[in-house]
Amino acid sequence: MVAGGNLPLAFIGLGLAALATAAVWLLRQPGLLSLPFMHPQVVAFVHLWLPGVLLSICVGAVYQLMPVVLGAPLKANVSGLWIHFGLHAVGVVCLVRAFTTSQFAWAGLGGTFITIGAVILMVATVRTFRSADRRDASAWCFPLANGWLVATVVFGIALALNRRWPVLPLSAIDLLRAHAHLGLAGFFLTLLQGTTFQLVPMFTMGELRRPRLIWSGLVATQAGLLALAPGLAWGIDWLTRTGAVILVGGLACSAVALVATFRTRRRRKTEPGIKAFFVGAAALAVAALIGAVLAFAPASVSSSHAWITAYGVLLIPGALSLTILGMLCKIVPFLVWMRSYGPKVGKQPVPIATALASRALENGWWIAHVGGLVLLVAGFATSGAVLLAAATALFLANMVRVLAHLRPRAPIPLPA
Repeated sequence: MVAGGNLPLAFIGLGLAALATAAVWLLRQPGLLSLPFMHPQVVAFVHLWLPGVLLSICVGAVYQLMPVVLGAPLKANVSGLWIHFGLHAVGVVCLVRAFTTSQFAWAGLGGTFITIGAVILMVATVRTFRSADRRDASAWCFPLANGWLVATVVFGIALALNRRWPVLPLSAIDLLRAHAHLGLAGFFLTLLQGTTFQLVPMFTMGELRRPRLIWSGLVATQAGLLALAPGLAWGIDWLTRTGAVILVGGLACSAVALVATFRTRRRRKTEPGIKAFFVGAAALAVAALIGAVLAFAPASVSSSHAWITAYGVLLIPGALSLTILGMLCKIVPFLVWMRSYGPKVGKQPVPIATALASRALENGWWIAHVGGLVLLVAGFATSGAVLLAAATALFLANMVRVLAHLRPRAPIPLPA
């Protein structure tokens, strides 16, 4: 395990702290989603959720999963990885502060810190990838996703500088849309399209199916984004629509391969984390269709606050959060078990990894989370915020229960 599991857990812990902050923020200000999406408070909230919650968790997971998927040790200096953690944490705080206080110099500083961290991750990824023999879609997703991440954060710095010293003669709204989709489709979707086909067979005891469709889905995402991002930035409708269609086609390929793979599972009882993952995947399909409709719709519809809010809610606290947090329900117990009980196997009785978590809390979390999303999309902001906060509390309670096993415990008594 990387740094004895401490580094991945540190990134994940940072993400969980940001998740708690985001839930409390929305609970205290449920009208936040009724503000224009360019409003500084909305931009701050989105950056808290994306770089703060989801990116932090994904980076921690990547440092742990990448050597497993590639079958090669992580080629990086551990102290350098801890520097990445510190830069990322400070960078997120700077970004949120910048937008909540409208002090955009802080955005450039925060973006710079996160960019340096992303470069550290990219160097580790390239070195590890080059040392490995595996070259399927699950392997390629790491350098591709991290390349898009570097592009996203560099573009974000350019946006912050352009706001202070206007140089780019383009619409700020169009540039922000391009920046958002570089991260959403470039990093998160690319990473999901690869790691899904390692994790789902592993956690369901299934077998990989339709590898050509997996490849097609990954390639289509890359090609679609190469058209979508410049189309959005320059306001070129035909290029935006072409990219959207290719992206949706890539998602369809990945969906068919995922269903075929899931049908081979030998573990017939689906655990809560896997259920949440598949609900998130369904939400991703709906969000992608809404995005494609907006790409073809007239300006009066594509700029509608209601449609943009529904798209954003379904995609960020919906699809991406359910898929990533759902897998976290499986990853964190494994990390904690390996760190706390792995060295004790054969020396004393130890619990199984799946026993560290509470199925009741996990079920309560994803059901309440989905309910909160439905209410938010339907326009019931206060009720949706309350239910989403309750879901977050259940999720965090379960994580605390799992992480409590990091503390030394007395040996489990042998059965009589």
